[in-house]
Amino acid sequence: MEGSVFAKSVELMVVGMGMTFTFLIILVCIMKVLQFVVEGFLNKVFPPAQPAASAAATAVSDDKIKIAIALAAAKSMAK
Repeated sequence: MEGSVFAKSVELMVVGMGMTFTFLIILVCIMKVLQFVVEGFLNKVFPPAQPAASAAATAVSDDKIKIAIALAAAKSMAK
């Protein structure tokens, strides 16, 4: 009697783990399909925002940094 109960419990465990594994594999496949849909279709409909940094703004800030460095160097030499 107990051997039969043990066999049934092992069978139930194997079936349950098999169903869980199958569900997880199906879930991963669905996520991959959704990733393809989002990257392919939605990015064409709603393109991602591009940063609005211009070269002129960067050049101005570089000039201001150079001036600040020169002033700091001149002030430290004057001491």
